[in-house]
Amino acid sequence: MESPVVSTSYGQLCGLIEKSFEGYNYYAFKGVPYAKPPIGDLRFEEPQLLIPWEGIREAKNFGSPCAQFDQLTRTFIGSDDCLYLNIYTKNLRKTLPVMVWIHGGAYTFGCGDDMFYGSDYLLKNDIVLVTVNYRVGVLGFFNLEDEIAPGNQGLKDLVFALKWIQLNISKFGGDSSNVTIFGESSGGASVNYLGLSPMAKGLFHKAISQSGVALNTWASTPNPRSYGFKLCKILGQDLHDSREAIAFLRKIDCLKLAKMQEKMRTLEERFQLLYPFGPGTDSKAKNPFMPIPIEIAAENGMNVPYLVGFNEKEGNYSYYTVKSHPLKDICKNFVEYLHPNIKVTLKKHKLTPYDLRTLYKCHDDDLTEENYCEKIADLLEDMYLVEGVHRMIKHQVNNNTSPVYYYKFTYDKGVSFTKLMLNIQRRGASHFDELSYLFSMRFNELLGIEPLQKGTESYRLMEQMTEMWTNFAKFGRPTIDASNLIKTNWVPVTNPTLLRFLEIGESLKMDCTINIDQKLSYSNSFKNKL
Repeated sequence: MESPVVSTSYGQLCGLIEKSFEGYNYYAFKGVPYAKPPIGDLRFEEPQLLIPWEGIREAKNFGSPCAQFDQLTRTFIGSDDCLYLNIYTKNLRKTLPVMVWIHGGAYTFGCGDDMFYGSDYLLKNDIVLVTVNYRVGVLGFFNLEDEIAPGNQGLKDLVFALKWIQLNISKFGGDSSNVTIFGESSGGASVNYLGLSPMAKGLFHKAISQSGVALNTWASTPNPRSYGFKLCKILGQDLHDSREAIAFLRKIDCLKLAKMQEKMRTLEERFQLLYPFGPGTDSKAKNPFMPIPIEIAAENGMNVPYLVGFNEKEGNYSYYTVKSHPLKDICKNFVEYLHPNIKVTLKKHKLTPYDLRTLYKCHDDDLTEENYCEKIADLLEDMYLVEGVHRMIKHQVNNNTSPVYYYKFTYDKGVSFTKLMLNIQRRGASHFDELSYLFSMRFNELLGIEPLQKGTESYRLMEQMTEMWTNFAKFGRPTIDASNLIKTNWVPVTNPTLLRFLEIGESLKMDCTINIDQKLSYSNSFKNKL
């Protein structure tokens, strides 16, 4: 078969025909540019319109990721020139629902290639899949809180990608009137941000946030201006003028910037999951992405169907972090290890950091080190993730504009990338684990791990998850009719006090939990509230 050629509004693209692990063929267009490369004077600027090209441009190799520290090779990789997307489809002539994947990585690393986000599983269900690279770290979120450097470049990149998709996806067999955005961790938070931003209105029609929402503590950067000038100082220039700072940083190699931002964070900030460069309010920008504080924007909710949830033991990452710090220091300086946004939440509920330790039973002097680490990890899991997710669900339900579906992923029998990377054995489904059942991963091939095999429990779970996720993309509902594969009806949340969710584990079952907004007192466990 000949390589496919597609005409876009910017020029022709020549892609590939690839074969899935199950033997069917599909079309792949890799490294497709969606904006002008943000190099030179365009570093830190909003994305700019792409310049059309003449002739046929090859789209057979992935584009460069943004400059970053690569978690696998433990080296610095990438470039300023990173605004590319990838398109996968089984049919160029149909009109299929579109799913746009936004990768995670703490707004600091990650990309949309097939190392973790291969298309084989999702394409089985007749959708068009798009994965996107965007600017991360200092290149994507340098923010001096003024009109010179207002921040949020990385989120504006995603808006630009969605505009490109609206213009061109029909040429790849996609339906521009039925676009679902979905992402995990900071990608999930980005989905939430896009749903709350006036800039992205009308560019998509459904949204899925996995293990991350915009209200999570780590999903915004307190006092970003100070970090911007701190970076300049680390690089040898003690500057206090925004134009001078921008001019200076544009001369620094992008990989050096990535290295310096890694060195900026203190031990306490790493423990807090506090990142120097992340989303924030950009009201002073010429074209604001988030003109009001995210807490206020969230109260208005998103006007699209929303699917949101997290994994049973997201705190496994925090468990590793706790084990890596001197326990006596954590006990002595507990308040210093809490993210600034957690302190705000505690103040709102008239609780002190000591009350928090007491409520999670991690204040007793006779606790073993292992038990203490377990309890602190549970505390941080709730503070860093669960609290924000529940609060966002509550806003969605109270606004009653679109349905919200809530899940918890509990399956803990497959390969866990997080546990492998952190070398931990702690029980429970960890951060990132659910992605093995939505995406085929080249990472598994590198480890010699066989693809999921038909007839196994893991394969069945993959079929269930991809069917529910693609049902949601097609119809706005994750379950349509009962079948041999899915016998449980996943119903939306309707009560902001009693949240009902689908447990996705060895079986599928509906359950419920208490919402964060329920009235608290010191004697009414803060954890139950979460």
